[in-house]
Amino acid sequence: MKLQQLIPPERICLDIDAKTPEAVIDTLIKALTDVGAIADPELVKQKVMERERQVGTGIGFGVAIPHSEPGPYPEPIAAFGRLTKPVDFKSPDGKKVRLVFLLLTPDKTPALHVRLLARICRLTRSATLREQLLGVATAKEAAEKIAELETDYPELTP
Repeated sequence: MKLQQLIPPERICLDIDAKTPEAVIDTLIKALTDVGAIADPELVKQKVMERERQVGTGIGFGVAIPHSEPGPYPEPIAAFGRLTKPVDFKSPDGKKVRLVFLLLTPDKTPALHVRLLARICRLTRSATLREQLLGVATAKEAAEKIAELETDYPELTP
């Protein structure tokens, strides 16, 4: 499994106009609900916001990975969003965020949860990818950029 499989163009939201982490998360959950990836958006929001309240999910470099503990999901689920204006996700470097990856994983694969988080962290440390994601015009282009950078990474297994 690779991120490119979890984040096809229909799970990518460009130019999200939001002022709070909650509003960003709402937009990404709606995108996942609209494509039938999640059945209970309220439960997902509750779990993700619970984690967000514990500690911000900003990882630095203008990137955040809102997520919840592994939950009642049949398979790993992810979405990507680019914000029009930076939002504070309480990143350790103090920088506000414009690139957001929402990640949900099943109870039965807690190790995969950690590996997917690590993969997103590794990929987004690339200034090139961050710049490319900030500059793409379409969701398809964003998905292609993620796939290009992930080419040399191995498949992740549960």
